[in-house]
Amino acid sequence: MKTTLLFALLMFCSIMIGCNPIPNDDPNNGETPADSIPTDTIPTPPDTVATPEPDPNMPETLEVDSSFVRKRAGTAKGSDLAEISGMVCSRVTPGYLWVQGDDSYKVRAMTPEGTFSTTIKLHDSYRDWEGLTGGVYNDTNYLFVGVFGDNGLSYKDNYFIYYFAEPEVVDGEVKVEKKIMHFGYPDHKAHNAEVIMYDNIEEKIYIVDKWNTFNSTGMVYSLPFSTDMNLDTMQVLTEECQLGGSDMYILGNNGKAGLFQNPTGGDISPDGKHIIIKNEGFMLIWARETIDGRLESIGETLARRPKRVTAYKREPQGEAIAWLDNTTCYTTSDVYSSDVAPIWIYTRENVTE
Repeated sequence: MKTTLLFALLMFCSIMIGCNPIPNDDPNNGETPADSIPTDTIPTPPDTVATPEPDPNMPETLEVDSSFVRKRAGTAKGSDLAEISGMVCSRVTPGYLWVQGDDSYKVRAMTPEGTFSTTIKLHDSYRDWEGLTGGVYNDTNYLFVGVFGDNGLSYKDNYFIYYFAEPEVVDGEVKVEKKIMHFGYPDHKAHNAEVIMYDNIEEKIYIVDKWNTFNSTGMVYSLPFSTDMNLDTMQVLTEECQLGGSDMYILGNNGKAGLFQNPTGGDISPDGKHIIIKNEGFMLIWARETIDGRLESIGETLARRPKRVTAYKREPQGEAIAWLDNTTCYTTSDVYSSDVAPIWIYTRENVTE
């Protein structure tokens, strides 16, 4: 009898633990809040994956674009927003940039000179927030924040994008009606990414990974956007291409880098005709073509060789980049604590394409 009771008790405890993996002191009583990422079962990744150095000879193998002129626009202070890794120009309040930090869980408005104003707080839990972009869907301007940094390749099928209608820039904190989409990669393996872009023509989100479990970098993925996307159903990305051709990105023997390593930022021009992607050392630009009366997809464009922007200078921990209009873009760096990062403006002159 005692044995039977003990067995029954053990079975009951086992069932209860299996049904509710969240600790009893969880304020949500085991339910995932509608406005938060389910991080309780996801390990914090160790920052242990080695980052290959870019090949200094890489630029000589590409055609060049010498149409950009580089000037200093301002300075961002790490004390205002540390580790800026994402940036997009406001379409609702011209003259401002929206920026996002790796570990600040918020988006802030900033002038090109570096003065901060509006704050949008998104979430309090740790994840590696790495990308920010914007675009138009059903005549509404949206902002998209990527929660897909994964240095330790630990998350696997647990990546997220916050999205919400872009608010006006005002002083102080602004609350938005945010939604979260859950996504994974088609191989259902872990990927580390920092590049998110939105194409106004296709109404698609594009993600470019930084590295992954099969020892390559620069894989391009897409996802048609819909405001119905949420946490309930995991979206699976579609693999498009390897950025610019496989010999630009696949790691060589003994861990030697390919031609262009570890993409950290990218953006599609408002008219959809140019894509610009960068890492710390280089900025590359692609021109979207019309073939037999049909406009290429972003995936088709990125599969071709890009041109190297000659005006770009290496930025320490340089990550964020954003088009202001169809001829001008901004860049800045991922900075720490009280450090400062310059904000640069690149303007195309005498454009021939």
